[in-house]
Amino acid sequence: ASSGERQFDRNSALTAYTPVQGNENHLELTYQAQVTPWMVMQPDFQYVWNPSGGVPDYGVSYNRRVGNEAIFGLHSSITF
Repeated sequence: ASSGERQFDRNSALTAYTPVQGNENHLELTYQAQVTPWMVMQPDFQYVWNPSGGVPDYGVSYNRRVGNEAIFGLHSSITF
């Protein structure tokens, strides 16, 4: 989040109840494997720390941040 957004969060009326947004970081690991001469498989793993800068989890509590996320995927490509 920008410095202006963080300052707005600090000045907000709900400052005592909501955390100030910060940085979002992520890591992605992927690999392409030629399974057959005509098919490629590509597994993918992503991990996100502080999604959206650590915004509050409004579904649970205003003073709790959205948790970190792990994402798994698989892409395939077939050539005929």
